[in-house]
Amino acid sequence: MPLPALSEVPLPEPAALSSEQLRGAQCVFCPAPLSNAAAVDLGRRVIEVHGSTVAWFPRSCPSCWKAQP
Repeated sequence: MPLPALSEVPLPEPAALSSEQLRGAQCVFCPAPLSNAAAVDLGRRVIEVHGSTVAWFPRSCPSCWKAQP
């Protein structure tokens, strides 16, 4: 079964994530630390923060990415 397109992967709500997950230092699905070599870039997303639109660039560890439906 092929993996979903990056922009189609449902993500946790940003408000529920740690600062490390928000800045891409940890996987958005688990607390695994990410290196630039191993991280899966999940594409640019846009969220509202305090009434402003902010670009967000979530990342995942390879094992969580492969586990996505």
